[in-house]
Amino acid sequence: MADVWDENWFGSTKTLDVTMASLRRRLTEATHTASRPALLPRITTLRGHGYRLES
Repeated sequence: MADVWDENWFGSTKTLDVTMASLRRRLTEATHTASRPALLPRITTLRGHGYRLES
């Protein structure tokens, strides 16, 4: 989070959670409308480390 929002960020601590949920929702919607859904990436949570975008 420090790479995206600086250390003086006083917003909600759930900002990253909400952003990742939105991205996952968009990928899920795209999967349902894609002609080749296997080619769309997936976001995996790495506890204590961050996230990984997998193909």
